[in-house]
Amino acid sequence: MYTVVSDAFGRRRKGKPGAHAAFRQLTADWIRQAREEAGRPATAPWQQVAVKAPALPRTRHSEPERDPLTLWEASVIATYQVAFNRKASTTAVLVPHLVAEQLLACASDEMPESTCVSSV
Repeated sequence: MYTVVSDAFGRRRKGKPGAHAAFRQLTADWIRQAREEAGRPATAPWQQVAVKAPALPRTRHSEPERDPLTLWEASVIATYQVAFNRKASTTAVLVPHLVAEQLLACASDEMPESTCVSSV
């Protein structure tokens, strides 16, 4: 970013030191805020959710396979998976409370309603 400021000014010198100072202050503020946020305890509890993965729909030889999970649902499972039962096609995910609420609220029609197992 420092070079972006320099490139924007080009050969002009007027205001360049002030822009660099403002940039340094901005990044220092970001760093301070990030450290404060990292030091705070998590306020939202995590929740364990069981998800039953739907079977892939049968397709004809020439048709492409279509994943019944949305990209968001698949991403949540891939990111937060803590256990998987292949025979039952179920996955346990440990997710932040807000993600659990969203997962439960917007389960797609092809995906059976996710059920809350327990709060952590």
